[in-house]
Amino acid sequence: MVLRPLVSLLIGLLVLSASACGPEPERRLSEAELPAPLQPRVTLDGHEPDTHRLFGTVASDAGGVRVEVFEDGRFLGHADVGGGRWSLPWWPGRRALALEVVARDRQGAEARARVDFQHLAFDARPGLYQPETLLVLPTAPGLRTYFTRDGSTPTPASSRYTGPIALLRRSTPPVRWAFVPTTAPSAVEGSRWVTPLEEPPQAAVVRYRQYAGTEPVGPVRTRTFVIGRTPYTLPVLSLVSDAANFFDPATGIYVPGLLSQAQPDNPEAANYTQDGKEWERPVHVEWFESSGDRVFAQDAGVRIHGSGSAVLPQKSLRLYAKEDYGPKTFAGAVFPGSAVTEFTRLVVRTSGQDQGITKLRDCVLQGLLAQTRLALQACRPTLVFIDGEYWGLHEMRERLDEYYLASHYGVDRKKAVILERFGMLDVGEAGDEQPYQAIIDFVATHDLAVPEHLAWVRTQIDVEDFIDFQVAQLYLANVDWPENNVKFWRLRTKKLEPDAPYGHDGRWRWLVYDLDFALRFGPDFDSLGRVLDEPSPVAAWSTLLLKGLLQSPEFKARFIERFLWHLEHTFAAERVTAALDAVAEALTPEMPDHVARWSQPASVEAWNGHVQYLRETLVQRPAFMRQLLEQHLGPLAHAAPGQPPQ
Repeated sequence: MVLRPLVSLLIGLLVLSASACGPEPERRLSEAELPAPLQPRVTLDGHEPDTHRLFGTVASDAGGVRVEVFEDGRFLGHADVGGGRWSLPWWPGRRALALEVVARDRQGAEARARVDFQHLAFDARPGLYQPETLLVLPTAPGLRTYFTRDGSTPTPASSRYTGPIALLRRSTPPVRWAFVPTTAPSAVEGSRWVTPLEEPPQAAVVRYRQYAGTEPVGPVRTRTFVIGRTPYTLPVLSLVSDAANFFDPATGIYVPGLLSQAQPDNPEAANYTQDGKEWERPVHVEWFESSGDRVFAQDAGVRIHGSGSAVLPQKSLRLYAKEDYGPKTFAGAVFPGSAVTEFTRLVVRTSGQDQGITKLRDCVLQGLLAQTRLALQACRPTLVFIDGEYWGLHEMRERLDEYYLASHYGVDRKKAVILERFGMLDVGEAGDEQPYQAIIDFVATHDLAVPEHLAWVRTQIDVEDFIDFQVAQLYLANVDWPENNVKFWRLRTKKLEPDAPYGHDGRWRWLVYDLDFALRFGPDFDSLGRVLDEPSPVAAWSTLLLKGLLQSPEFKARFIERFLWHLEHTFAAERVTAALDAVAEALTPEMPDHVARWSQPASVEAWNGHVQYLRETLVQRPAFMRQLLEQHLGPLAHAAPGQPPQ
């Protein structure tokens, strides 16, 4: 065959041609281009107080990793390794300065982790933020010291103190209470507790007590520390109590509990909806400024605060300073700029029904009213820890009660009278509601366009205060008012004293609180029509006083004058946006942790959207409010340009 040699020749020529060109020579990678050698990884995370074991994580792509632990360069031993974790028994030395962990894989590569300790006495100057610490407790001859790390009361069954307590970043018991449901299974979607998205941060809580045999000697001592992290941007409130006081089905105030189990289809039937002294629990309170400096620390009482908001996952709390527990007041400059520095009661609020929306509405809007003489609740955004577990964003608030009136106005708290809604007695004695009922009866049966009739009403109520209160609620379009969230007060006097100091004359004045439903429905919401139109969607008793006073040309002119002044000053766009942005800026760094803890608001992005909506509403509201005033109260052209509150 002639073709076969010819084909072979052609193939050979092709091979020779390819050989002549040759393969591209293999390029050697530079050292910088070589992949990094696989290295083991190791961390030193914490110390379990009950088992006395150091622990951390370890990993190696090469496998076969060993972990060695050293204290001040002295070899302590090989750690137990498994499941990506290591642990080793360790009792801190009294003079230990450092721990080092060395992980080596089978190829000889190694990784290290190190902790340097400070030694700190329990009674040293208090400060929240500390580096990794060996904490020294007091001891005394003939006494034994027992301590706990989980917030429980130390007893002879607790751990006995024999040497320094190691406080590392993860040296607290595992997070437990954050994963306990705080709403009933029947709670509606959006108001139901959900599991935290990640394990919440922790603070280290140490409690100790000394005993002579089984007899306690001295009180329980408590301190809270945040270990090895940069400070939070907000103040911190640490609440420490036996966990059963918050989470036990029978006695816990923060859970649905046995009451919910008895009525599973009724979300209102729960431990957390109960009130009164029988649902007050002991708690240790520590309040720290954002710098970490401790302002006060004391035993106190705690209850759930609020009614409708108590069914939500995160709950407001009320703190009571009493001789039963310790000091009679919480003493400290809690609210910058306030002259009041002692408080019998404090409210730790969760923004009520606004907790899943802006978490700042009531705080910001009350702050806008600070230039009036209205009774307001001071507000301080705060981070809360319960038994060392992160409980998220709250607001420290004053409580509007007889103690508030005494501290702000210097009145005798035992003579203070507070009524709510249509004249129900909240604080005071039986019969204290009668003077207010007399006013309502008078207004219902007299034409206040008659100057003498208006003059009599002026002797009974502070009309300027009433106007400011009405303007605030109407401008802010609070739809949870006027049938709800209405309280007013006076000093019980034998006779009215017009020349007495402010608040001492016996006239009625109003309290501002719970603006969680303000400005929910846009800048054009007709709040004036809601209370003035006939028929009105709100109860007649709730608007009787305002409608009666608006019969008077004198009152109406003053009402419009003050309203316009507030539009131009109190609610000026640059003022309201500055106030809103300042609070939003303070909350922004802490919002990711809060959202991960509660999913309320649903996300950081959702929160930003809610805040932006409130900002736009505040900016646009004055123009719409002018239109509404003219629509319901007549032309404003001849109204006075506005006068400041008196």
